[in-house]
Amino acid sequence: MNPDSLPQGDELPWYRYPFLWLAILLPATSVVGGLTLLYIAIVNADTPVVDEWYKEGRAINRSVEQERLAARLGIRLELAQVGAGIQARLSSEAGIPMPDTLNVSLRHPTLPERDVTLALEHIEGALYRSDGTLPHDGRRAATVTASGDHWRLYQTVMAQGDNLTLGKTAAP
Repeated sequence: MNPDSLPQGDELPWYRYPFLWLAILLPATSVVGGLTLLYIAIVNADTPVVDEWYKEGRAINRSVEQERLAARLGIRLELAQVGAGIQARLSSEAGIPMPDTLNVSLRHPTLPERDVTLALEHIEGALYRSDGTLPHDGRRAATVTASGDHWRLYQTVMAQGDNLTLGKTAAP
């Protein structure tokens, strides 16, 4: 091999070419950005409002029948903030026996920390009482069940002020 036959001139090693580094830098930046976004998505994942979504989905048929029964019975529940507690009046067009307890769930559509769950205890007649406060603003998905789980009220309500009415509306 003749040394004169080797290429002479300004041949640089591969790592000295700036366009090569540009070609390497673009995909490397995409990989780092993608991994960063994956980390952010995992760490800041949204929590579902209902954790047991599968169980909730399976119970839909039973819930619809319970809601139809509540509509046929003409059940209505009026909630009012009274002092530091909540007072409720249960009424029915069919004259049902008053259950010992009523479970009321007022779920916020997107923020589970703003959900309100109440266990109303029967006092006398159609009156019930519980500790706690009613939400004063915003839309809520309200669910009311009796201790026997025979009927169920489900309704979207707009919380305004110190009163909420669920179920059959009053005649105009």
